[in-house]
Amino acid sequence: MLEIKNLTVIFNEGTVNEKKAVDHISFTMNDGDFVTVIGSNGAGKSTLLGAIAGNVEVTSGEILNNGYNMTHEAEHKRAQYIGRLYQDPLKGTAPHMTIEENLELAYSRGKRMRMGLGGRKEDEKLFEAACAKLGLGLEQRMKSEVGLLSGGQRQALTLLMATLQTPELLLLDEHTAALDPVTSNKIMEITENIVNEHHITTLMVTHNIENALKYGNKTLVMSQGRILKILEGDVRKNMSITDVMKLYNNTGDALSDSAILG
Repeated sequence: MLEIKNLTVIFNEGTVNEKKAVDHISFTMNDGDFVTVIGSNGAGKSTLLGAIAGNVEVTSGEILNNGYNMTHEAEHKRAQYIGRLYQDPLKGTAPHMTIEENLELAYSRGKRMRMGLGGRKEDEKLFEAACAKLGLGLEQRMKSEVGLLSGGQRQALTLLMATLQTPELLLLDEHTAALDPVTSNKIMEITENIVNEHHITTLMVTHNIENALKYGNKTLVMSQGRILKILEGDVRKNMSITDVMKLYNNTGDALSDSAILG
């Protein structure tokens, strides 16, 4: 369970450039929840994810993961139980290492390296089977350097690396935004399959309203650092893109065409 309690993030506090990026936000994610987050540019979506991941300093409030207060815990320590994907497919992998080597690094995170030929062979079979599930043919390229992969293949590999050992929380920061529509749809399908298979508690920031309503079980609509609306159940199921746009009529925010079409 992830609990966000009265969370506030202020940049350049006390200066003329002060900016309240996240403004007293509170919400709870139960185990297995897949929550999407939408909002205009500057709504505080990525700042919220950064605060949870630990690379954005929290001004006030608390972040609790399964009852543990991680509000001010170092980012590298949170990485042991939080998986994260970024918008840039180049992040999250070592380009000059092979697919197999990247997966070995991810698999060995937080535990002792396997020793002996038997252990390595067992790992290789595990990695090949995991890659085969992606449906991208990566299981046939295990000795290829990651830098030779396409953006979609690389993002799929990064997703696999982040979930090879099931994390307590998965953070997706517009992880399909840099991909073409066809590849983006494929990565979303893979994301949904992995999240559902392993019952991973997931928070996904997206500009794509259609994806925000299609995937997961809840949607946070953010505006000016606050949660404008939490959509869930039948309300969310029956919500259209036009309905979401109407939520912004009185906020002064403007959602771009890319927010509608992705």
